Amino acid sequence: MVELKHGGIIVVRYESFLNIGVVVRIREQAAFDFMDAYKPQTASPSPVSSGDFPEDAANELAVLERYNKHLYRPNTYLHKWWARRCGTTFRFILKQFVPDPARRDFYVPGGLEGLVVLDPMMGGGTTLHEAIRLGANVIGADIDPIPVLQARATLTHVPIAQIKAAFGRFFGILRNQLARFYATHCPICDHPGSEIKFTLYGLRRRCACGEALFVDSFVLRRETGSAIRICPTCHQVYSGDHTCPVTITATRLLLEKGTQRCPVCGEMFTDLTDLPFRQRYVPLVIVGECPRHGQFFKTVDEYDLALLAEAEDEFGVLDFGGRHNFAVVPGPKSKDLVRLNVRSYLDLFSARQLGYLETALRQFQVMEDPTERLLLALLVSTSLEFNSMLCGYKGGDRRRPGAIRHTFSHHAYSFPYTAAENNPVFPRPTSGTLRRLFHTRVVRARQWAARPIERKIESGRTIKVAITGEKDTGTEVLDPAELTSGVRRFFLRQGDSRHLPLEDNSVDYIVTDPPYYDSVQYSDLAAFFRVWLRLFLQQDVNWDYDAQDSAVAEVARFGPSKYGEILGDIFKECRRVLKPEHGRLVFTFHHWKPQAWAELTLALRHAGVHLVNCHVVISENPISVHIRTLRALKHDCILMLAPTPTEIEWPKPAQVDDSNSYTFCRDCGAALGWLLDSSSTDDEIRNIWTRLLEGR
Repeated sequence: MVELKHGGIIVVRYESFLNIGVVVRIREQAAFDFMDAYKPQTASPSPVSSGDFPEDAANELAVLERYNKHLYRPNTYLHKWWARRCGTTFRFILKQFVPDPARRDFYVPGGLEGLVVLDPMMGGGTTLHEAIRLGANVIGADIDPIPVLQARATLTHVPIAQIKAAFGRFFGILRNQLARFYATHCPICDHPGSEIKFTLYGLRRRCACGEALFVDSFVLRRETGSAIRICPTCHQVYSGDHTCPVTITATRLLLEKGTQRCPVCGEMFTDLTDLPFRQRYVPLVIVGECPRHGQFFKTVDEYDLALLAEAEDEFGVLDFGGRHNFAVVPGPKSKDLVRLNVRSYLDLFSARQLGYLETALRQFQVMEDPTERLLLALLVSTSLEFNSMLCGYKGGDRRRPGAIRHTFSHHAYSFPYTAAENNPVFPRPTSGTLRRLFHTRVVRARQWAARPIERKIESGRTIKVAITGEKDTGTEVLDPAELTSGVRRFFLRQGDSRHLPLEDNSVDYIVTDPPYYDSVQYSDLAAFFRVWLRLFLQQDVNWDYDAQDSAVAEVARFGPSKYGEILGDIFKECRRVLKPEHGRLVFTFHHWKPQAWAELTLALRHAGVHLVNCHVVISENPISVHIRTLRALKHDCILMLAPTPTEIEWPKPAQVDDSNSYTFCRDCGAALGWLLDSSSTDDEIRNIWTRLLEGR
């Protein structure tokens, strides 16, 4: 039963929610509403009219985007970052703040001109890109330098012709210096002009009687009706029938992963942790391209080994100013490196890969244009995800796109049996090469930024819609006071968001995605890139920042209450800078753990903000490798809070329906609203969340 009354205040009796009868009083000032029962009946006098958040439409597009986010928002994906939310969802959120109702439609350009939007924990920069497209002036802050560098590079307009010319010069020098180390011979015609695409290595492991080599599979490539294999006896690459040559005898056993004990001595195999990481692998197979015969697989021969030895002599000794600058600091994820006695990030790269990095560094040191240097440095840095000895091989199935399994495919450090050493300077845009990444992450991204395209579902078909007039670039300002005029201006700050250089009541809306409660993987894993970027871009940001100032790092050191304390200080700062009359703090959140919801509740209470609305939208990709085997939530709560008290009375929670991701997030959002306005003590709040989510 639902009862509605007019006159600015709506009284709703909604008996099915949380299985109890409740009375809720809602002042019509929110931009979108919690459930259908909370829909306003009259227009709000607020500059931002009340409206219904289009959950169905948002979810429809999120379902599409979450599988290929980099295709839907290419200009946001220059450099690797983690836990990005769907750009379409954030566009829907921001569209609700458009003052003109006629411009709130998802496919209508702009609408936020003259408004200032802040993201104090910007990470991948989704809010900044979506808001600047709508004409807003934006502020982005993050304690980690990589989000700041990426936002500056992707939001700054540079003509595509200039970028292409800069890349052409840069790539030409790389080719001139490095291509000879990737030369090989075609096994069919012995053509000397063939070039390596990538090299496959086997992992050395030790037993009582010696060493063996391990690979993921003896099958290198499945074709229609045939397969290319490596022989476990002689290590020769073959297709069809095979007899081991009498003159060739392999010195090591070749086994597939999963073999735990030596078939000769019966002892368990162990890793060679006493050797530098790259020396734990042996080259076995060359995948190359011949001008006459196209792609080929062949056994590594003496010519290939001689070139590898030459590269080792020339580049293997590089320390880039001191190995101490590349020391692995044990963290929640990097401790896996230390466990295998990998103490330096330098050891994760082959000699040829180190040569690639050293050649790039020398160019950056003499490059005059700072914007070109920034773009290309980020491009080289992100290319390392496809160019390290942690890369695996996934080219066995011809139906699968790409051959390189990138370094962080599992959002962690994983150690392949078959390691794939890519050729970053291969002249054609193949999997993980610099040319391929330049095309997808720079050229295609800039073309999209100049003329953004959205998807629309009509009659069961997905069509593309160009948003004429929008641009996903802007103009950087060095003083936030300059954001009071103009459109599509951006101000970036690296530092602690508990203290922002902003005036009181100077921001219209804050839209963000706080760091995941108990995950410090982002900063920890980002060290893999950070050690190189601090060489490439020494003066661009503060590389000596204290990563322990992040909320999630404090969880690891001091426990969950520190997370809530730091997040509360950030939210309190958000409340200070928000305009009280219509300002809103909006963020996405989800978590199974009661501790996470408790600390979030306490953080928001500390900040003095009040929940206005909550909505639930689709978030994660259910087949994503890093969440597939977890009890992962597939939805986000969109939480909207006001800096001043409201007359909303949230229902007292009786239970949380955890039968599925959607109802869990919905009920947690409602419980949060009630707890924020309750008189419960901190300990009582923690106990209530424990009872709601764990039944005790």
